[in-house]
Amino acid sequence: MTSLRRALIALGLAAFAIGLGTLALILTSDHESPRGLAASLTLSTGWGFVITGLFAWDRRPGSRTGPLMTAIGFTWLFRGLEASNNSVVFTIGALGLTLPFAILVHLLITFPSDRIQGRLQGALVAVAYFITVVLQAFWVLFADPEREGCDGCPESAVQIGNGSVGEAISTIQGLIAIPLIAASVAVVYSHWRNSPPSERPVLRPVLATGGVAFVFLLIQLGAGQAGLPEQVELFAFVAAIAVFACLPIAFLVGLLRSRIGRAEEIRTALTAENAQLTAELQAKVEELRASRTRIVEAGYEERRRVERDLHDGAQQRLVALTMSLRLVRSKIEADPEGAAELLDEAMEELSEATRELRELARGIHPAVLSDRGLEAALSGLADRSPVPVEIVETPPERLPAPVESATYFVIAEALTNVARYAGAEAATVRVTRDNGAVEVEVRDDGVGGADPAAGTGLRGLEDRVAALEGRLAVTSPEGEGTTVRARIPCA
Repeated sequence: MTSLRRALIALGLAAFAIGLGTLALILTSDHESPRGLAASLTLSTGWGFVITGLFAWDRRPGSRTGPLMTAIGFTWLFRGLEASNNSVVFTIGALGLTLPFAILVHLLITFPSDRIQGRLQGALVAVAYFITVVLQAFWVLFADPEREGCDGCPESAVQIGNGSVGEAISTIQGLIAIPLIAASVAVVYSHWRNSPPSERPVLRPVLATGGVAFVFLLIQLGAGQAGLPEQVELFAFVAAIAVFACLPIAFLVGLLRSRIGRAEEIRTALTAENAQLTAELQAKVEELRASRTRIVEAGYEERRRVERDLHDGAQQRLVALTMSLRLVRSKIEADPEGAAELLDEAMEELSEATRELRELARGIHPAVLSDRGLEAALSGLADRSPVPVEIVETPPERLPAPVESATYFVIAEALTNVARYAGAEAATVRVTRDNGAVEVEVRDDGVGGADPAAGTGLRGLEDRVAALEGRLAVTSPEGEGTTVRARIPCA
């Protein structure tokens, strides 16, 4: 159990004990009437605010709503000390008689933000505490309970003068309280009107109940100042207190709606996020399916190309070599000089077939890349390129084989496109390793306007890079050259 929760439990037990003491004072009072109504309203209001306030305090420790509601409950219970027949206890109760209403003003005009916003709200709260603390203290010093209409009340323990000053202070309190309460009702209503629709269900029960309580208090004060029959003032006061006693329930409903609303918002947000993730996943699946299809088709096409190159190149030369060797065999005894010439031609054919096979093998996977690494393989590409190529930078260490192979073929395809289509005078190649990835860049000063979607070469490279969770990007504005960039994860 946290220290805060232990403190809240202690406050709850204290409120229960104070409430029992207040109940005893009311039931034995000589001037409280009717005692049953007074006791029920005092305890229901005081305990209701304390219980609801402690609940809100526990659920939202950083909010001021819980502490303010708890303070209203305790001051309302202390307010019951005025029912005492003892002069000192009666006077203490009179000091806190109006304080709960100031805290209520503070709570209502700042709910649910818990903060005073703007000068108007600050002024209303300050005036409320001035009336209920400062002026109330002066009223207790000068008020005569009997003259104030409290029949059977004990004498004030601190009274000064004959009570006329107390009556004047009471009048001043009423004259200030009337516009204060009216302004508070206006602020509460304005707050509700200007709140977003999603917040109104939380505000409605609290602000409506508090606004009605303020209206009845306004009627009570107005009736007293206007000299209307005492029954009107008493009815308005009892109605205000009855509505006031319902405020804890209104706050509890508002808090529960707030939690339900937040839960709904979290559920709407999660649903939307889930839908977005599902859509993204579906797009990834479709992209992967298309990529796999292209890879399979590229594999078939590559095998057909290899078969064609073998058939049209090295295979034809080897067939011709076989025929030449048969002729050599038939002439080796009868025509040694002719046989020697045929052997020379056969050796040339064999050399050409070997060269073509080496070129074909280099297109499948260059042996120099496996044997000597990326830098040597790229140097070979640069040497064979008809466009001057500068190798600006390469990683000093060997890369993982799949990454090294993908890097090589990205650069090889890019340089092939430079030679075929770019009309460039020069190209640069840069390979760096940074933050767990290999960055590849091939830049030329050609005509630009390259479109990756227009050909299969760069599209195939995109699939090769994507298979390693990498990305390929082509920037090729018209007349400004082309830049091919790839980023490939590399542990």
